[in-house]
Amino acid sequence: MRHRIFLLLGAVGFLLTAIACGSVPRSSHSAESTPQPIEKRLSSFRPIQGTEFMIADISGNPQTNERDFSPFSWIERGYSGYSGYEIYNYVFFSGAAETFTRLLPTNDYVVLQIIGFPSGTPTEKPEDFKPVMWWLYLLAKADTDQNGYLNYQDKLTIGVTDVGGNRPTEVISDIDNMLGQFLKDENTLFVFYHAGDKNHAAKIDLPGRQIVNTVEMDLGEDVK
Repeated sequence: MRHRIFLLLGAVGFLLTAIACGSVPRSSHSAESTPQPIEKRLSSFRPIQGTEFMIADISGNPQTNERDFSPFSWIERGYSGYSGYEIYNYVFFSGAAETFTRLLPTNDYVVLQIIGFPSGTPTEKPEDFKPVMWWLYLLAKADTDQNGYLNYQDKLTIGVTDVGGNRPTEVISDIDNMLGQFLKDENTLFVFYHAGDKNHAAKIDLPGRQIVNTVEMDLGEDVK
């Protein structure tokens, strides 16, 4: 009898140890094994200073619609599973036309970054202020690294649109890393990026939503 009790206690101890170490497989019917649908929400609209437009984002954030938002600098939302903070789209409202415009036709992608040009930041002298005229946005559209998420490790796509989100146009795809950007004048933007094991500089005609030319930066064979 005592022998059976020792065996039973030993089996229970082994089972508890296995559970603690994570060696017992979870049931295929576990709630964690089935990704839950993301409830996408529209944030509050913010004015784009110096323009007739307002802007809001569509995200998976379930807590609140009142989120800190600054459309005048890069917005980086790290994607780590279904965290509820991914941006899937932007919505623009025109006060003059009284119309709404979505940046993207679908809410299935992740907008990793968006930046306004000029920056639209406040200046000491009101006469020096320049409102946003153009947006540059960075998308993750497909899980190219097959890790189950859309994030910076995937191949990226760059697009441009005007301040009201009209005629959004993808101009560069299959990007590995963004390396920076430079607004030469109100209609010309330079974008630096890494793709295909090479570094590039692309000149973008913003009104035309097209690449004028792309130059490979030859920085030496030892530079990736």
